[in-house]
Amino acid sequence: MAKTKKKPKEYTRKEIKKYGLCKHHLVGYKQLKTLVRKQQKYIVNQDKILDRLSKDIENKSNMMNLWMTNRQTWTDKINKDLLQKAENHAKEKKEIKEHYEKELAEVNKLYEEAVETNREIVEINRDAIKTNREIIKSHNEITRAYNGLHSVGEFAQDLGIDIKKHNKMLPENNPDYDFSQKHTLLESGKVRHEYKLTPKNPPKKFGKIFKDKIKKSNGEDK
Repeated sequence: MAKTKKKPKEYTRKEIKKYGLCKHHLVGYKQLKTLVRKQQKYIVNQDKILDRLSKDIENKSNMMNLWMTNRQTWTDKINKDLLQKAENHAKEKKEIKEHYEKELAEVNKLYEEAVETNREIVEINRDAIKTNREIIKSHNEITRAYNGLHSVGEFAQDLGIDIKKHNKMLPENNPDYDFSQKHTLLESGKVRHEYKLTPKNPPKKFGKIFKDKIKKSNGEDK
């Protein structure tokens, strides 16, 4: 079936004048010129908008790059600070541990020394108690002996014996002699008593005899 050509639209004079149509009922040069100017103006505005958007995108891109760079810098710094703090904390923890271990060792050493000292003190105390008992026993014996001698002295005075008179006659109370005594504790536990009576001014003859005896004892006199 053959296509029928569509008849062109018929325009009234008013429409032709309004739209500026040519004699062929097409858009006239005037309208085309106006349209071109409007399109050109639109294109210029679009170019300005695109340029502004391009600059804005570039600025935002730069800001994003700067933010990413700073973010990496901040992240590295934070990580470095955290690592440094962790290392310092570990170091301080180690130092504190070593300090308290040293203090604990010192306390244990002092405790052991205190226990040993206490053991020695207990042993010394036991020896002191034993010695004290012996001293008390000796004191009691001396007191009993003194009481006995005192009783004998009173008994002698009752019998009319002048003890003071006889006391002056003892060698150690003689002004012409030097009396000395020495008491030595032997390994057996017994006490050896030595008494010595020496004339203050021995006669020359007595001194010569004494020297002769020393020479004979040394084998000098044949």
